[in-house]
Amino acid sequence: MKNVELNSMLYQRRMLGLMCALLAPSAVLFGLFGKDTNPPHWYKSISETFFANSNICMIGLLFATAVFFLSYRGYDWRDRLMAIIQAVMCLGVIAFPTDTIGAPEKLGLFQLPMATSSIIHNISAFTLFFCFGVNILFLFTLSGNEMTQQKKLRNTIYRICGSGILFCLVLQLLYSLTNFFSFIPDWFPFTMINEFWILEFFAFAWIVKSESIQYFND
Repeated sequence: MKNVELNSMLYQRRMLGLMCALLAPSAVLFGLFGKDTNPPHWYKSISETFFANSNICMIGLLFATAVFFLSYRGYDWRDRLMAIIQAVMCLGVIAFPTDTIGAPEKLGLFQLPMATSSIIHNISAFTLFFCFGVNILFLFTLSGNEMTQQKKLRNTIYRICGSGILFCLVLQLLYSLTNFFSFIPDWFPFTMINEFWILEFFAFAWIVKSESIQYFND
């Protein structure tokens, strides 16, 4: 790979990591400017900030992430397939909003009923986060060259980040589909906190892969 192409790819990876690391914090921090007019539970998840004044953070950063994945070639067909799936799921999260208190009866790009839009949204979000974990856990750890000590160290980081994403995803399923966390008060932003950690694990893995941290590089 030519140096220009390599540097461009590394820069893209770095920007993807930064965008996703900032998604949850920016959606909440900028949402505070509209806290008096936002829906009651706007801060409980990134998805619900779609209805807040800070929706540009959620929509803009996810759309930029989709564009990245659509243009990302990777090393082989597996990278390309995962990138396309993740791009489509990002667009699904944006085009089909979730339901929340105060939302209109018809939502999103296609003005679907709230319940239908929410189902598509949740499937898209789950698939997106699941692919994040699988991609980092199983594809980032591949190596076509000699397994150096630094590559082994990076693989350890990738396994921690990928496992962390999948662990948070399991917690979210327990929270959303069961009474396992019934002791948590309704106002508490469990989903937002969970999404924050998923995105930080994701971002750190991509930043390491972008060779931004010299200590981990060969």
